[in-house]
Amino acid sequence: GPVLKPQRCVPDHRTTMRRQHLLGHLSLLSLALAANGEAAAALSSSSSPPPPPADRGRRAFAGLLAGTLSSVLFQPFDVVNTRMQVAPAAARAGMLRTASAVWREGGAAALWAGTVPSAVRLAGGIMLYFVFLGEAERAARAAFGELRGAAKGALDFALGGGSRTAAAFIFCPITVLKTRAELGGGGGGGLLAQLASLARREGAAGLWAGIGPSLARDVPYSAVSLLLLRYLQQRLRALGGIPEVVAAAAAGAAAATCATVATQPADVLRTHLVMAPQDKRLAALPALSALLRQRGAGALFVGSKARVCRRMLMQALSWGIFQAVVG
Repeated sequence: GPVLKPQRCVPDHRTTMRRQHLLGHLSLLSLALAANGEAAAALSSSSSPPPPPADRGRRAFAGLLAGTLSSVLFQPFDVVNTRMQVAPAAARAGMLRTASAVWREGGAAALWAGTVPSAVRLAGGIMLYFVFLGEAERAARAAFGELRGAAKGALDFALGGGSRTAAAFIFCPITVLKTRAELGGGGGGGLLAQLASLARREGAAGLWAGIGPSLARDVPYSAVSLLLLRYLQQRLRALGGIPEVVAAAAAGAAAATCATVATQPADVLRTHLVMAPQDKRLAALPALSALLRQRGAGALFVGSKARVCRRMLMQALSWGIFQAVVG
């Protein structure tokens, strides 16, 4: 019989158009699903809370260690500085002769007078400063990103001063006890008993005596010090070959020297306010005017050598420990 050849089925025009429409819809659907997945992933990542900072504990430990060691090693400089600021005869004698006189009066115990309140104040204060500084830096990076140049310097200045404000206010009562102990005016009993006695005798005015000059000293000091520290660290890194701990210690010492000289008048005024009897205690500006009338402008820089030595060594130790512990 006849052989039938298969007939090839050629799609008509309407079938071809339907296929093209179907392929187009499928491609649009796949693109929409992909975009929706990316948006969901982005939303999920942005809404999830950031992980807790890992260096918070290390900052606290570095501050406690640096403050404790600084108070034990460098307290004699603070004793000499306080004696020179209060006693005109000691101011004329100079740092070494005043230290020798303190040693003759009471031996090593006199040179290390006030070490307990100093250790509490420094260990707690430096710990809070390092932790507050870390939190503030994280918040600033989240708000402004990575800053450079003058903007970075302005931020360091603000963060240094702001982080120090809270610590200076919180530990002001301990500072009052420390200063009085350095001049032989410490009360009996432990630290808490002395605080309670001071609160009963003089109230809040005694606990926070000299808080204005304390802030006028500590806040600019920390602001200038952190600004110079970061700048000098950057310059030392650029030289190359210097270990990070050494660079941090050297930058800290140099920054402390400049900041200490700039804030010495506020330290002198704070000492006079703390040591003034309760019934004769003046506000900061009247006390400054009286000090200038009685002893002249040179009195504002009395004890600066002892304070520079102490601050320089303390900053070198603190930032060296910070770099070694926190990195």
